[in-house]
Amino acid sequence: MKKLFSVLGILFMLCICCLSGCLDEKSKFIGTWQYQDGIMSMTFDSNGKVTITGSGPLGFFSLTGVYDYSIANQKITFLSGDTGVTMNYSFPASNQLLLSNDQGASFILTRS
Repeated sequence: MKKLFSVLGILFMLCICCLSGCLDEKSKFIGTWQYQDGIMSMTFDSNGKVTITGSGPLGFFSLTGVYDYSIANQKITFLSGDTGVTMNYSFPASNQLLLSNDQGASFILTRS
């Protein structure tokens, strides 16, 4: 009986660790991020919404408004109805968010 509880306990802990990794990744986005001098900002909330103001650098990111967002496989997708824009992301530093497209264009946002 002790072995059964030990095995179940280990499986439970593994599941919790896996799920917390997913939750922690999304929590990294929560807050406001700005591009140089505030010409563009993104404010992520914990309910899967992002508010984007201003215009993006390099002309490839021109979303403005409130969008749903989802995260999977180091990619973030901004959704409005049936239309979506997917970008690669990384965190080169704790206060920096790097967004890039598959053509190699990228920009860095700083947490404000």
